[in-house]
Amino acid sequence: MFSLSRNAQKLFAEITHRIRKSPTRLSAALFHRDSNHEDTVEPYAENDYVLVSWTSKLSKLVRQGQPVEAICLFKRMLLLVSNQRPNYVTILSLIKALDSLNWDAPVMMVHGLVVKMGFISEPSVLTTLIGSYSVYDMETCWSLFNRIPDKDVVLWSAMVAACVKNKDYLEALELFRRMQIFGSKVNHVSIISILPACANLGALRLGREIHGFIIRRMFSCVISVQNSLVDMYAKCRSLETGILVFDGMLKKDLVSWRTVIRGYVENERCIEAINAFSKMQLLSFFAPDEFVVRDTIMAVLQSGESKIGSAFHCYILKSGFLDFVSVATALLQMYAKFGMVGSARSVFDHIGSKDVIAWNAMISAYTQSMLPLNAVDTFTQMLCMNMKPNEFSLISLLHMCSLMSSQEASNELGDSIHAFIEKAGYSRNVYLSSALIDFYCRSGRVKQGRALFDEVPIKDLICWSSMINGYGLNGYGIEALETFSNMLDCGIKPNDIIFLSVLSACSHCGLESEGWNWFHSMKEKYNVTPKLGHYACMVDLLSRQGNIEQALDFVKKMPMEPDKRIWGALLAGCRLTPGPIEIVEFVVEQLAILDPQNSTNYYMILSDIYADEETPTQKPDLPLFYLQIISLMKVGILEVIVVNAEDIRHTNLLGRPAYYVILQCGTKEYRSKTSPGKHKKVLWNEKFKFEFSQSEWEKLTCIKFKIMDKEFFTDNEFVGETKVHLGGIITEGTDRGFIELRPAPYNVVLEDNTYKGQIKIGFKFIANKEVQTEIRELAALPNEPRSIYSCIRCLWNLPRRVYLHLFKLKSSKEEHKDD
Repeated sequence: MFSLSRNAQKLFAEITHRIRKSPTRLSAALFHRDSNHEDTVEPYAENDYVLVSWTSKLSKLVRQGQPVEAICLFKRMLLLVSNQRPNYVTILSLIKALDSLNWDAPVMMVHGLVVKMGFISEPSVLTTLIGSYSVYDMETCWSLFNRIPDKDVVLWSAMVAACVKNKDYLEALELFRRMQIFGSKVNHVSIISILPACANLGALRLGREIHGFIIRRMFSCVISVQNSLVDMYAKCRSLETGILVFDGMLKKDLVSWRTVIRGYVENERCIEAINAFSKMQLLSFFAPDEFVVRDTIMAVLQSGESKIGSAFHCYILKSGFLDFVSVATALLQMYAKFGMVGSARSVFDHIGSKDVIAWNAMISAYTQSMLPLNAVDTFTQMLCMNMKPNEFSLISLLHMCSLMSSQEASNELGDSIHAFIEKAGYSRNVYLSSALIDFYCRSGRVKQGRALFDEVPIKDLICWSSMINGYGLNGYGIEALETFSNMLDCGIKPNDIIFLSVLSACSHCGLESEGWNWFHSMKEKYNVTPKLGHYACMVDLLSRQGNIEQALDFVKKMPMEPDKRIWGALLAGCRLTPGPIEIVEFVVEQLAILDPQNSTNYYMILSDIYADEETPTQKPDLPLFYLQIISLMKVGILEVIVVNAEDIRHTNLLGRPAYYVILQCGTKEYRSKTSPGKHKKVLWNEKFKFEFSQSEWEKLTCIKFKIMDKEFFTDNEFVGETKVHLGGIITEGTDRGFIELRPAPYNVVLEDNTYKGQIKIGFKFIANKEVQTEIRELAALPNEPRSIYSCIRCLWNLPRRVYLHLFKLKSSKEEHKDD
């Protein structure tokens, strides 16, 4: 007994040594508490310590979420109680405490203690150890499981749950079957353990069989089982059945509402998800938690309605959920997807303790909005805050480099990021290596990409795919196929992404026979079912070779409904190679049905093809008048240059101001870089681009510039704003095809017209026409609104302009016929 106690003391001396070395706050608190503070156990005399009392107090600490104190108490118990040893209940509480701290080595030490004390045959102890080892060592789990000849239902259920946790779904189903063969009576915990396997496999039929089994065994009224059924049906794309289960529940808890909302989101039924959230607020007694709020944000994002997003943002502010970093990050990502980068930045700035995920989300938002300087500035701020970037931070920056318009700036920034990766010790990270290969290949430096590819010691599928795709993008089709063959020689089984890269390379390089060979071998040889992306590559391959009719026949024989990628590839081929005009009309009609928001662009392409064919009068289905109206609805681009601001009234007497500008035009919003104010002058020299269709430009009346102070203002950081009316700019730019207004000063005012300074802005509007360019000055008067008269005049004259344009076209056609 003395030897056993001494071994246990050595064991927990090792744990204390680990705690001392651990950098976490919990470990520090544990060691500090043990050395300087009294324990939770009252200082009884040694003889008064009773094992039951120790175990009870230990279990209580674990239930209260105090695992560190529980481990301290166990150590103290071993030191003070020399005549008694812990029982298996004490060991169970100790293992649960270690599990909550995610410490691997102490769990192995406790496993050794369990063996020494003779508890290894105790089913409850084995079950708890299996749960601990399932996180990182399934081999030990199987060893422990096979050790027990007479397994109870708890042990079976624990092993099923361990297999599901490690994504061994088929093994979990086999265990569930064996469990019943060996006569173990299934309980509701067993059901909850096996249903996620059916859900993640998408095995709807098997899930329905288990549902019938649940009804027969009278588990259908257990709330946790009902919640698992709803989740299973939602993931198996049978949401209606899941809703029936949900509606039939007599009692719903918070997990029930969370499951049904997430089911709606997973099945892209966003409006129903938002309605379910509203019903939860009205009908249930449960307040939503951060997980429900995050799922609802995803539903709002799927809806594409920025107004709903703003309204839900108000609810989050009112309910206090913005204090959760995960909720604020999801809200930031929502605004970024909506193109409202200024709102995303505002949410980001109000996050108190930003984690690396929040920083990555902001960098990714700037990358998606094509604002590379802002992304780099945010990354620099991240480093200044001593926040260590992870691979996702650097992958976002590398992706941003490939989107930059200036090739020289892109290469310089990409090389800097590569140097940072080497310095930070991420050079062995295969994800970053793949992103670097993709960057070098997209910038045309295939040799550098290949050199980096050769340095990767263990290449995964993503790495091979990046190299194959890089060769294809640069026209090296033969090299792409050789790389693919080398991958197969290494024994790596290709997946659908690899085949997408291979078929794309064949399409770009005109390797028709090779493309067909690999397309047919996907299912026959490698058991990879072709998806819409693979069919799109084959349509593109046929279209690039001028086989338009063959491509259309291929589309009609596809086993699934074609989407806009398929028809878009066919339309692109029609533009490259003249083909039957009936096929073009059919393709445009399909695209207009699938993508009605961009139908104008498709009809514009059709009108251009008609113009090339010189047969517009032969098509009664698309009247000449409609084609002429389409020609007026081209896309226009407004480039805005924010130069500087002068005489900005900084009312705060302390500190040095730092200003930025928020640009708002229609549904788009941009934010400039932050620049310090020196001698009442701020310098930005930054360009922004707004692109809308001509019909949308006609609806826009003005563009708004808000000057904000980042550092010292408390009233929403607002300094002042100016509005520039766009009527004259858009009208004259559309008529001439191009107009440029050199930078001129505009007054910055408050809502009561209080003068706050001037901002210097230049404009350039480019319509989709080829005409002579003209540059002229346009200066604003200090106290007079701009372009009101020209805006009213252009609106008044717009019908007359359209009529004269159509009349001239008709007259020219009649003169041509007379000749």
